[in-house]
Amino acid sequence: MSQLDEIVQLLREINDKLSCTAHHILPVENRSKGWTVDELMTRMAVVSKLGISERTYNRWVKSGILRPIYLGNKHYYREEDLQEAIKRSIDNGMI
Repeated sequence: MSQLDEIVQLLREINDKLSCTAHHILPVENRSKGWTVDELMTRMAVVSKLGISERTYNRWVKSGILRPIYLGNKHYYREEDLQEAIKRSIDNGMI
């Protein structure tokens, strides 16, 4: 197990013990999907991939269009999460 995987596991355990629902360190829906840290994209990778500005990125996170995985104060995404965000936006007539 790599050091990063051990950190993620520790964060999961801490998250399980927290009762806070506002900003989970690792969202409940992602715990059982078996993804690894290597599959995650940084916020800058998302900005580049979507061709948006950092200001637009921040606005989309605040409005709930993008739903990051929080590891500390950093945002990460899986490819599937971005596809779902795009699909939701199309369904809601935002794109």
